[in-house]
Amino acid sequence: MERPQYYRLKRMVELLKEGTRTGRYVNASTFAGEFEITRRTVLRDMDLLKDEQNAPIEYDSSRKGYFLADTLWQLAPAELSRREIFAFSMARKLMEGFRGTPLEMDLQSVLRKIGESLEGKITVEPGILTEHLSVFGEDYVKQDTAMWAAVADAVDRRAEVRVVYEKFNGDVKGHVLEPYHMVAYHGNWYVLAGVPAEEGVRTYAVSRFRKFEATGRLFDMPSRFDAKEHMRMAFGIMRGEEVLDVRLIFSRDVATYIRERVWHPSQTMLERKNGSLELRLKTAGWKELVRWILSWQPDVKVLAPARLRERVRLKMRQGLRGM
Repeated sequence: MERPQYYRLKRMVELLKEGTRTGRYVNASTFAGEFEITRRTVLRDMDLLKDEQNAPIEYDSSRKGYFLADTLWQLAPAELSRREIFAFSMARKLMEGFRGTPLEMDLQSVLRKIGESLEGKITVEPGILTEHLSVFGEDYVKQDTAMWAAVADAVDRRAEVRVVYEKFNGDVKGHVLEPYHMVAYHGNWYVLAGVPAEEGVRTYAVSRFRKFEATGRLFDMPSRFDAKEHMRMAFGIMRGEEVLDVRLIFSRDVATYIRERVWHPSQTMLERKNGSLELRLKTAGWKELVRWILSWQPDVKVLAPARLRERVRLKMRQGLRGM
């Protein structure tokens, strides 16, 4: 994988100094192999070092390599703009959304290494730029680090697994799965997986795996599977097979809030003369759509499809009976 340019320049200077001291001069092929880049990129980096950094790089035709005429020369430290410092500081705040997940410590380590790698003086204190900004994370699910790592490994290796899974309603059942893809959504991690005994793609919460082990068999990823397309047709994290043409009317009391947000990639909105707002979308996400509509009662009305309207009515009646 190609390294960031500043890293390459710094490493190039180190190799040039080492080659100058030992007499084993380096050339374009050396750098191309070190960084897995083309010779053209190497020559461009060399020109940048000489033209913009005034590096005392010279070429010895007899040894067919480059060397530094002054081994005490130093590459100027990377400079950060005010906006870049601001972005770095905000990244630390945004990282709060990953607390409780296996990524938390990795992200902290990355940011720490970035900070430690900066050289020279920074005249703007990063905290000053964000002292008046806060990021409040939503609720989240604490992940078992070992389980998360095992799932990620199975997805990466395309390894079939045998699991014991607890459903949303508390039912526990065993499955054999082919894990295709991992998705982070609303404070939890999910796996999109095929079930060899069935058709279609199912969604499983990593936090609800009670047992997870490889069967020893690898699988081929279905050519028809596209994670982005699969999620685009969902509403939230869950999706079914049937696509619904949904039409909802929101009262003027909540129209501003509904209007300013993107609820689904396919959404369109129509303004009504009375101040209400019609939201239209196409989705195969039935379960979460029903829950979302219920959360907006009494300020939303289902225009279509009829079966969605009846499902919402049924859930409202069931809820009233439990009051």
